[in-house]
Amino acid sequence: MAYLTKRLGLLLLTLGAASALIFAALDWLPGNAAQLALGPEATPEAVAERERQLGLDQPAWTRYAAWLQGLAKGDMGESSAYEGAPVADLLMERLAVTLPLSLLAMALTVALALAAGWWAASQHGRWQDQVVMFMTQLGLAVPSFWLGMLLVLLFAVKWQWVAAGGFPGWDEDLGGGLWPGLKALVLPAISLALVQAAILARIARSALLDVAREDFMRTARAKGLSRRAALWRHGLRHAAIPLLTLGGLQFTNLLAGAIVIENVFTLPGLGQLLAKAIANRDLVVVRNGVMLLSALVLLINFAVDVLHGWIDPRLRTRREA
Repeated sequence: MAYLTKRLGLLLLTLGAASALIFAALDWLPGNAAQLALGPEATPEAVAERERQLGLDQPAWTRYAAWLQGLAKGDMGESSAYEGAPVADLLMERLAVTLPLSLLAMALTVALALAAGWWAASQHGRWQDQVVMFMTQLGLAVPSFWLGMLLVLLFAVKWQWVAAGGFPGWDEDLGGGLWPGLKALVLPAISLALVQAAILARIARSALLDVAREDFMRTARAKGLSRRAALWRHGLRHAAIPLLTLGGLQFTNLLAGAIVIENVFTLPGLGQLLAKAIANRDLVVVRNGVMLLSALVLLINFAVDVLHGWIDPRLRTRREA
């Protein structure tokens, strides 16, 4: 319990520090947000009125406190670039695309990486191991956006199996649904997953090779298990700590990479929302969007720490001591 309380306290402190940095970074940007929103031809009276609407006529600490209070209530303000639409609704609508894309990419990453890492470790020193290592090295050298464009040319343009871009939505009444939505996310998820799977597969192979030298693995082999069976039944579990740590970091990378991939596949996710908000100097959307992404990253790290203590109680006991 003490371990969980400390992790939760650290999470809250980090969230507070992140909110202060995000607010300060955007508040110190050069230029007048009201002037940029209205254009160079706006009168001083119109600019002053816009500043009042945006709260820019108040001190920074007052605006920061009001923003935190709004976050606590779920009120993130209104967007100037989206005709006064509530920012919370905009973010949740776009997160319904970005988060499933990241989760699907993470599932593909774990499946591909564990299979490749386990196979390479079980064939250590043979040609199969060299082939897997060559493929992972190739995956590390390929950018996700470039791979995404190749997948579009192959599967959408040449073979026409899927659409080249766009997202039908999750609502069946509006022409979408679960299967059409997942089908639209398959190519973006693959383009994200292949690069991250190459990294995780190399770490999985190294971790499994280290575990293979342990006494309990030699005992399992002595009882008649093959190298592949011993690694699958006993090795993967004991190699989970480094894989879980890297997996948490990779999920945050997938969230960031999804923002770029969304523009390649014209998906209406957080990437397009933040890009338009930045172009239109919609600081309310940018501030809350970046804060949402920061909170997701911190929550993922918190979940990884909790899983560490659950998988290996020795870590929890050592940290509490």
